[in-house]
Amino acid sequence: MFYQPKVQTVGSISDFLARDDMRVIKSAVKKFNKKAEAKGLKATLTSLATGATAISISNKMFTSTAYAEGPVEYVKGAAKEKIVEAFMPLVDMIQALSYPIALVMLTGGALMFMINQKDRGMTLIQNASIGYILVQLMPLLMQLLVGIGNTVAMAAPFTLLI
Repeated sequence: MFYQPKVQTVGSISDFLARDDMRVIKSAVKKFNKKAEAKGLKATLTSLATGATAISISNKMFTSTAYAEGPVEYVKGAAKEKIVEAFMPLVDMIQALSYPIALVMLTGGALMFMINQKDRGMTLIQNASIGYILVQLMPLLMQLLVGIGNTVAMAAPFTLLI
């Protein structure tokens, strides 16, 4: 025999039968975070209202910035970063829930179309499609608005009080 299978002992049968799936997922996320820390990535677990668990991966390089203007600007930036990081699980949950809601609305629109209410059906399908796309683009749109706000704030540092 030229090939011998590799045998690896990972635990007892009672450990295998008593294992908790969430514990396995949490350990996998910890392993991922250890490996991905050098790349600036971080994974977090979010429990959704439906009982499902979502894993979100964020890029820490975009959220950590250095401010050279002074301590006040640094505190403002650090506070903004903390608030954005605090709301990311909520944004992830909304994005995860948008798919089943859009699916129900698209199905309802198709049923309306089938029962000869074409105007209401097409309106429902259009609204569901546009709403789903906007929800998925919400983080990108917020980054764009923050960038525009920072540009306007840098361009007009002085305000006139009348």
